[in-house]
Amino acid sequence: MIVRKSLLISSIFAITTLFTGLSANHAQAQGNDVRLDYKALQTLAHDFVRSRVSAPENGRIDVVANNLDPRMTPKRCSAAPDVGLASNARLDGYTTVEIKCATANGWRTYVPVRIYRYKNVVTASGPMTPGQMISESDLTFAEVDLNQIRSNVYTEKELLVGARVKKRIGAGQAIRATDTCLVCEDQTVTIVAQNKALRITADGKALADGLKGESVVVKNARSGKSIEAVVTGLNEVTVNL
Repeated sequence: MIVRKSLLISSIFAITTLFTGLSANHAQAQGNDVRLDYKALQTLAHDFVRSRVSAPENGRIDVVANNLDPRMTPKRCSAAPDVGLASNARLDGYTTVEIKCATANGWRTYVPVRIYRYKNVVTASGPMTPGQMISESDLTFAEVDLNQIRSNVYTEKELLVGARVKKRIGAGQAIRATDTCLVCEDQTVTIVAQNKALRITADGKALADGLKGESVVVKNARSGKSIEAVVTGLNEVTVNL
């Protein structure tokens, strides 16, 4: 009877030890897991994109990870998850980050991210109409998101003063290269050919739009030849001899 009781106690002790060991090991495995709730996933996506984009010259950048559902069940991974751009995603105004747990019971999730590239550019201080000649008082500066503008914009008022408006421009709108011209396509221009001792002028026709300092091709009305010249004024281009 004593022997049987001793054996029973030994068996109970061994079973208890076994289950205690399993519980400890399970707790340790859980302790080593990386736990990622919705905020952690957003932070991973934000930090990944922010480290790979740069601000425009004299500008700033802002990265915003879209809000995920706070009710989502936190994800676990026994190793640090892989973070990268989703397939076909680019670091443009909108992108998508893929976060993946590459273990046996792995998972993956996607976080949309918005990228803003802000810069102070020349904008219209009031509405502008086609044919209007731009004066300095028509211009001001404002911070805009460059990702929303699909054409060149300007950071110097001087390049636009005296230019002609080609299309309607709203107040506060960034002035784009396609909105104005100092020399306008198909318009008559004065071609100035000069050096230190000589200055010759001729009539011509602009074959492209241009602002001050830009090169455009013009056609000499008398000879019919096309030449490249630099815009130096309203309806004026110059060729240095």
